[in-house]
Amino acid sequence: MNEKIIVVDDLYDMPHVYHGGFFENKCVITDEMVGKISQILGRPISITEATNEQGTSSGVVAHLRCDWIAVIYMSLPLEVFGEMGIKFYSHKQTGLEAFPTQDEMKLLQLDERNLENIFSSDLDLWKEYGCVPARYNRLVMLKGNQWHSYNLNSNIKYQKIFVNYV
Repeated sequence: MNEKIIVVDDLYDMPHVYHGGFFENKCVITDEMVGKISQILGRPISITEATNEQGTSSGVVAHLRCDWIAVIYMSLPLEVFGEMGIKFYSHKQTGLEAFPTQDEMKLLQLDERNLENIFSSDLDLWKEYGCVPARYNRLVMLKGNQWHSYNLNSNIKYQKIFVNYV
């Protein structure tokens, strides 16, 4: 599988079980979740971190400690009407859509000691090229090293799950 972004609607058979976790302040993890994500990726997986989130902070980030990030929108339909959800970015200076590999760093002559400044989360350094709208029980999966919005806009409730291959 060589996709960078995967979208699956109606992920959970009984999404209210997961939605209820927001009221209990816990991220519900089940065999159903692990099995479905594993099936989508076509390989066994492990979940290294899972949180329920809701926020309005902005910024751009990539996660190098996981193979994939799964975001599952859990806000009810009327709560997110018209909300855009997770955004994807390319770095204006380098054109990169993901954290650079060693070869890309050499090719672009990037100083490893200065990567934090080069790839700062300042939105002026980034060009938005895509967005997946929020929809209840929608899964959005992206490669961990891919540049994306730090938090979702407005008050969208979502599960954020870090996935690694076994």
